[in-house]
Amino acid sequence: MTLRGKCPRLWHVRRLTFPALGAGALGAQSNGAALIGLFYAERNREYPLRIPVMSVGRSGANTLTIRDERIAAHHVRIERENSRHVLVVTASEAVTTLNGRPLSTGERQPLQDGDRIGLADLEFLFIGDHRIGVLSRLWVVSGVHRGKTFRIAGPEARIGRATDNDVQFPDRSVSRHHCRIVRDEDVWWIEDLESTNGTILGGAPILARRQLHHGDQIVVGYSKFVFQEGEQPLENPKLEPSPPCN
Repeated sequence: MTLRGKCPRLWHVRRLTFPALGAGALGAQSNGAALIGLFYAERNREYPLRIPVMSVGRSGANTLTIRDERIAAHHVRIERENSRHVLVVTASEAVTTLNGRPLSTGERQPLQDGDRIGLADLEFLFIGDHRIGVLSRLWVVSGVHRGKTFRIAGPEARIGRATDNDVQFPDRSVSRHHCRIVRDEDVWWIEDLESTNGTILGGAPILARRQLHHGDQIVVGYSKFVFQEGEQPLENPKLEPSPPCN
């Protein structure tokens, strides 16, 4: 099928780049803490804190790299100390805040569930147990967000290219408001929002609202993702090559 829209580009998301998880880690289930992105196309993206130290900054040497001129080369670290996580400020030339309060270089602050970490104008939410409040997840296996995981914490999630979506795909083959996922009386549904290229569920175009099941594959534009309901075990979704642009 030939799609309308150019190949995905990230230039209009201020050149933010993040390391994608490998195929083995993509479907892994863990009960630890996580950061949740609250900005741009990273909104509602989940970053599990699986390692003892996660470094964040503009340099490619960091665990989490943010290509934004407002972010310091080495901005902060998040260290795991026994059963808690600690935010450590490593930048001297850039702003770091915790729940709106500016932090000083070298300052160490224990993190609590629901804390908001600000790096310049970019904000993350700290979750002590990333299972809490999650109704479902989307595991992206191909396309512009390949290797990323997005959480759905409410009964409805809108997906599309516009910035007001719950999950934003910065990809011109995706309509501004492409589709939405809705939970109604413990049943999940998906419906296309009159998108240009349509929404594909299980290989078939969605012509009317259809029921969504755990493990279903969904295609919007050049991107494919797998639906995970709650904390049900999910067989490792394998990363796929992104489809060629026409």
